[in-house]
Amino acid sequence: MIMTDRRNLLQGSISLGALALLDGRSLMAREYASKIDHAAPTIRAWEMGEGELGLRLVERPEPVPGPGEVLLKVHATGFNARDLSLLRGVRIYGGDRVPTRIPLDDNAGEVLKLGPGVTRVRPGDRVVCTHFPLWVDGAWHDESMSTYDFSVTTDGFLAERAVVPAQGLVRLPDNISYLEASTLPNAGLTAWHAVVVGAGLRSGETLMTLGSGGVSVFGMQWAKMLGARVVISSSSDEKLARLRRLGADLTVNYRQQPDWHTEVLRVTGGRGADVVLNTVGISEMERCLLACASNGRVMLIGANSVRGGDSGVTPSGDEFEGLRRFPRGMIMKGLTIKGVIVGSRRMLENLVHAMAVTGIRPVIDRVFEFDDARAAMRYVESGQKLGKVVIRVP
Repeated sequence: MIMTDRRNLLQGSISLGALALLDGRSLMAREYASKIDHAAPTIRAWEMGEGELGLRLVERPEPVPGPGEVLLKVHATGFNARDLSLLRGVRIYGGDRVPTRIPLDDNAGEVLKLGPGVTRVRPGDRVVCTHFPLWVDGAWHDESMSTYDFSVTTDGFLAERAVVPAQGLVRLPDNISYLEASTLPNAGLTAWHAVVVGAGLRSGETLMTLGSGGVSVFGMQWAKMLGARVVISSSSDEKLARLRRLGADLTVNYRQQPDWHTEVLRVTGGRGADVVLNTVGISEMERCLLACASNGRVMLIGANSVRGGDSGVTPSGDEFEGLRRFPRGMIMKGLTIKGVIVGSRRMLENLVHAMAVTGIRPVIDRVFEFDDARAAMRYVESGQKLGKVVIRVP
C-alpha cells in the first residue's frame, strides 16, 4: 500500500513536472508571440534636423490615427519653395523651426487604417490630402491653418506613413498616378485657385506668369485649358524653348530684359495681360502692375524673394518707390491685387476631375528615390528644374 502510494505519487510528480515544463514553454511562446504581435511598428522618415537644410533620416514609431483621422501609406511627395524656406528657418509661416518635424506638404498615398468615426474613405482608397485639410469649401479663413499645417504645426509627408484628417482627402481616379497626384496639393492647387477661381480667367484673355516653377507651369496649363493666351518668363532660353513646346504662346527672358513688363506690353499690342501670376513677391510687384491690361488681376503667390529670400524683412527704398508712385495708375486702370493661398478641398476635387476628363498631366522634371531626399533638395536649390520634382516613397 505504501509502495503503491509512492509509485502513484512518483508518477504524479513526473506528470505534474512534465505539464509544468510544457506549460512553461507554452507561456514563454505566448509571451514572445505577444511581444511580436503588439510591438509598435516603425517607419523611416526624414526630419528637418539641426542647422540649415539639415535633413536627417530616422526611424520612428508608426503614427496612430485619432478620431477623424486616417493612416496613409505615403507613395510620393516632393519639394516646393515653401519647404526650402522652412528648412532654412525662415519664419514666414509662424513658429520656430522644429528639428524633429517631418517636412514636405506634397503628398499622394493609400488609406491603411481608419481612426474612430471615419466613414468618408475606406482602407485601400487612393487619395491626396489638401495642405489645409480643415478648409473644405467656401472662402479662406486663417483659422484653417491653426491645427493642421503640414510640416509647420504637424508632421509632413517625407516619411513612409502619415496621419491626416479624413475630411481633407480627395479620392484619385485610376488614370492619375501617385507620382502625378503628389504635385497637386501645393503647386497644382495654388495655380488652380489663382487662375480658375481667384482671377476667373476667361477664354481669349492673356495670362502672364513669372518663372518656370511648379505654380507657373500649372498656371500655364490651366490657362490653356480655359482657352487663354499665355506669356511666361524665365532666365534660361533652353527652358523658354521647352515652355513653348509645352504650350506657352509667348516667352520672355527676364535676364536679358529686366524690365520684362515692356515686352509683355509689346507682344500684346500695348494692351497688357489680363491676369499676372506673381510667383516671386513684392520685389516684382511694380512690374506686374505695369504689365496689366485695364481691369487686370494680379495674383500674389510668392513670398520668398525679398532680399534674396529673407522673407519677413520689410522692403524699403527703391523696392517700394515704384509702388508709391503707382496708386493712381491702379485706380485709373481698375486693377486688383489678390493674395492666394493653396486652395480648399472642393477646389482640389474640381482640379482632379478636370485632369481626369481633359488628360492634362503635371510636368515632372525629375523623380528621386526616398533615400535620395538630400539630392532632391539640392537639385531644387540649383534652379535647374522646370515644373515639379517628385520623391517616390517605397
